[in-house]
Amino acid sequence: MSVLHPDGALRPFNKSGYEILDDGVERGELVIWSVNPVQPRVGDTLLIESGGLPYDAAVDEVRSFKGGWSATCSVEPLAD
Repeated sequence: MSVLHPDGALRPFNKSGYEILDDGVERGELVIWSVNPVQPRVGDTLLIESGGLPYDAAVDEVRSFKGGWSATCSVEPLAD
């Protein structure tokens, strides 16, 4: 999965919000973008929801760029 946004720009929900690009969740990956100054660290585990299902997202890589950051995560569905 590419960590570059298709149009090359960060599009958070609001000034300090997050955007989750989850089109790869079925393949076990996703990317989170944000302008929030608090960045995740490699190894952090986040709880996310995609398509109404909960997933654990483990941060594999964090990249900083002008105005924000992106985190590439591997995901696993939570057991029922």
